Amino acid sequence: MPYAISPIHTTDDFQGELSFDDKVDLFSARVKGWQIGVANEMATKQVSHRGFAQLLVVTSYFEMIAKYHDGFVGEGKSAHYFKKGMMITFPEIPSDQEEFLTIFYKSVRNGLYHAGMTRPNVLLTDDLPSGSIGYHTETGRIAISPDRFVEDLRIRFESFLEQLRNPANCGLRRNFETRFDSESAWTSD
Repeated sequence: MPYAISPIHTTDDFQGELSFDDKVDLFSARVKGWQIGVANEMATKQVSHRGFAQLLVVTSYFEMIAKYHDGFVGEGKSAHYFKKGMMITFPEIPSDQEEFLTIFYKSVRNGLYHAGMTRPNVLLTDDLPSGSIGYHTETGRIAISPDRFVEDLRIRFESFLEQLRNPANCGLRRNFETRFDSESAWTSD
């Protein structure tokens, strides 16, 4: 019996061994359909009180993208890969912002995952002057515009896919495939 392996694919859609392009298409469909697309749909439909739900849906993106980027196979290292994923996704974050990354990890990711709510130093707002994230170094407060944050992730994920599809990026492609193959519970064989 066929079952879903992405929002748009079932086990019947692939015969034999998956090609690299098949793997990228599956990965893309999963992230777009089960994470970013769902969070974006909440914004499009103006679902009330959507901010925390959007963040819950997309916060796992950072750790995931860094592990695919590095080809990490194994367990653990969540904080390391979450922070690295933030830097990969938002390269404009200065490399000396370890404090911000740690606070974001603890207050947003851990708050949502372990308490179902961000910590009190996180403010969800549509009033940011620019961008989707703001940080006040003196108070350790983070401001996030969830709708813009989701849109940022959508744009940056498209850029990651473009890099991944470029045959010149041999290391990234090899790392991606290593991670994909290790995490795939489904094979077409």
